[in-house]
Amino acid sequence: MIVVLVSYMDIKTKILHFKDIAKKVAIPILKEQGKIRVISHYDADGICAGAIMYKTLKYLGKNFEISFVSQIEEDILKNIDLNAQDLIIFTDLGSGQLDLIEKYLSKTKVVVVDHHQPVFRQWYGLYHLNPHLVDLNGRVDISGAGVAYILARELSLRTKNLVELAIVGAVGDRQKKNDVFFGVNKMFLDEAEYSGIIKKEIGLRFFGRYTRPIHKCLEYSLDPFIEGISGNESASVQFLSDLGIPIRNSKGSWRKLCDLTKNEEKKLTTALVMESLVRGDDSIKFIGPLYKLSNDYDVSEFATLLNACGRLEQPIEGVKLCLGDRKSADDIQMKYRKRFAKYMSWISKNQKSFKVTDKATYIISGVHINFNFLGPLISIALKKNVKTGIVLGFSNTPNGVKISSRSRDSVDTNLSNAIRVASAKVGGTGGGHSGAAGGKIPMGSEEKFISIVDSLL
Repeated sequence: MIVVLVSYMDIKTKILHFKDIAKKVAIPILKEQGKIRVISHYDADGICAGAIMYKTLKYLGKNFEISFVSQIEEDILKNIDLNAQDLIIFTDLGSGQLDLIEKYLSKTKVVVVDHHQPVFRQWYGLYHLNPHLVDLNGRVDISGAGVAYILARELSLRTKNLVELAIVGAVGDRQKKNDVFFGVNKMFLDEAEYSGIIKKEIGLRFFGRYTRPIHKCLEYSLDPFIEGISGNESASVQFLSDLGIPIRNSKGSWRKLCDLTKNEEKKLTTALVMESLVRGDDSIKFIGPLYKLSNDYDVSEFATLLNACGRLEQPIEGVKLCLGDRKSADDIQMKYRKRFAKYMSWISKNQKSFKVTDKATYIISGVHINFNFLGPLISIALKKNVKTGIVLGFSNTPNGVKISSRSRDSVDTNLSNAIRVASAKVGGTGGGHSGAAGGKIPMGSEEKFISIVDSLL
């Protein structure tokens, strides 16, 4: 299938053109009577995209299986049994690895449903749905889950209620900027609010606002990460006690954040702001818009929970959560918080070991940070621990070194291109978005990679 990159057009026209492409990409899925294999990314966006595809294929009565990966590598593609798959669908990944996919899967039908910057490859049997093909920005306008939802709407009319997963995917990929949604994501949000699937309010933005005791909201908070309180239950209880905010109601039940009076919420907000200022952090925004999902989670909280599933290598549990099964939620959150706090502590204690240039900060963690946690950790490090406009993190994996990079919105550098080029020059692979990209390079090539990539930033 040949898709041509179109020139600039207004957003509504772009969306209409994108839906036209989705109609064509839907055809091989609708016609397929054999076995379908779905491969999705393991982060929150990829889990939402996978869940949307799972639910849609269930509606269609298709024979399929789904799996999740951290990134597409040659070993993964080599091990796909083409005799056992009649159609392969990639969600939230694949566009930047079309050369590898063509190399190993050109003899089978392939659907790529992604929002990352694509490399341009075309061959018979490829069906490619990517916002960049119609000049939509895959970094801010639409997520991988959003692309999957656009396709799902062309596959079945029963998928309208899955729009909230498209929004969760966008939040998981940090596409909400200064509490504002853009492009197709804004269209999704308007659709969800109008239909009553999502409800908006303004308040303290802590995970568990609608579902957990107040002190647990403080204890479990990772973003914002509150020094001395996050990860410490007794400190959280004492903090509230000092403010005169009771954590139980008159019947002895735990009070939730949404149960606070306006005065109590204002008092807590003021104290948290003062606490952060005392510690030298004036960047934390505690108050903002909240979006309550149909499952009673706030959208940011649910995105973080799904992200935790992926980082803990339990993405199927994330799919179950998307489908309404919440049994594993508490256990996953507890494990994720403990490991995240441990890795954040390592970053805070080892800032002097960071390699800093005029362009970027390089955090080489080796075995001290698990590679599955690298992306969200350096996102927070960019806010709290570094002064440069770009940060790159490195973490050892069983078969190389994972790279994850982020840039501030004010930085006009295409990280996807820089990571892709520099990784290739040291024998690795890379890609992603202009402001958030990743890759994998051979062990021991970090310094050479840094020298090359720094010259490209």
